[in-house]
Amino acid sequence: MDLKWNQPVLSALFLLAGVAEATVFDVKNYSAQADGKTDISKALISAWNDACASVEPSTVLIPEGTYLLGPVILSGPYKSPTIEFQLQGLVLAPPDPASFKTDGWVVFQYINDLTISGGGTLDGQGQKAWTINNCAANPNCKMLPVSLIFNFVNNTMIRNITSVHSKNFHISIFQSYDLTLENLNISAPGDNSARIRITDIVIATGDNCISVGPGTCNLNVTKVVCGPGYGINVGSLGKYPGEAEVNGVFVRNNTFINTQNGVRIKTWLSSPAVILDQEYCPHLKCDKEDPLLVKLSNIMFDNIRGTSLSQVTVINACSRGAPCENLKIGNINLQYTGMEGPAQSTCSNVKPIFFRPSDPTHHLYLKHFHQINSYLPKGSQSPRWDLLGS
Repeated sequence: MDLKWNQPVLSALFLLAGVAEATVFDVKNYSAQADGKTDISKALISAWNDACASVEPSTVLIPEGTYLLGPVILSGPYKSPTIEFQLQGLVLAPPDPASFKTDGWVVFQYINDLTISGGGTLDGQGQKAWTINNCAANPNCKMLPVSLIFNFVNNTMIRNITSVHSKNFHISIFQSYDLTLENLNISAPGDNSARIRITDIVIATGDNCISVGPGTCNLNVTKVVCGPGYGINVGSLGKYPGEAEVNGVFVRNNTFINTQNGVRIKTWLSSPAVILDQEYCPHLKCDKEDPLLVKLSNIMFDNIRGTSLSQVTVINACSRGAPCENLKIGNINLQYTGMEGPAQSTCSNVKPIFFRPSDPTHHLYLKHFHQINSYLPKGSQSPRWDLLGS
């Protein structure tokens, strides 16, 4: 795995092709009613199919108003050179999870050159589903539907929409290439994809703001406001054998407010994968005697500043079976706001490389960095310290 936090990257330009005026396929012309009670799924699918059959640029429109929408799958390929999905209204999901026979609410698949925009809102109405969700205790539970799924979708822009109260994840991306998510608002109370850009998004869900799964490469996350929730997470990885690697993850210029973590890399215990928090076991049903075997390498933490309610502000817990390699620690200035003493950091089974010696905050960080190497494999060298603070 090749993961980097807060590294400068080149931004790709998203080009919208074509100058011809798009033909608009308004769901109201297909008998959709904006009463919030009548399911418009048949109207939406008909509008989508007609747009796909057009040889001109096409726009599928859900105009202003309140609509009830059951689960739909909007598939390509299509004849139109481009399709825009314009969501202007408020769209409600059926509140009862029993209404869903699949794992998604609105699913786009096998599509190239798609734009989704319009300033509207997807409301997953997950309040009822949350009360009956027992997945934390029941590994055989039925998975609740994801609000917005992209499968095999390429060269796509998703911007200026809001997703609230999802029953499960708000957005899932699988086997997709060259996607940009921009100016989204994602809120609730409390798998192989490449070249994904997530920028200018507010995420307040009480759970993971962004969860990076197996097979992700070249992911850029910038200018995201995250919280409350768990932060930005790579993983959990390693639950199943043969998972594809994760590499090229860049997280920079983001803001975390009241989050449990900032950035985190996690994998399951007793699995074929590794995590920077390599002791991830959410339900305490793991065999901690088995070391993790997947290598984490080429990771950088730099230019991180803020406050922490926890005295231990940085934890790098690598596997004794496959210690982390080339872990670089730059400028980390996390001020502990409690009364238990100075901020501390822990590190195990890794030889960190420290840099930015000219930064005065770096000395403060090193002063309280505790190297725990009792579980390093026999014959391992001591950690590399490029700079030691007094």
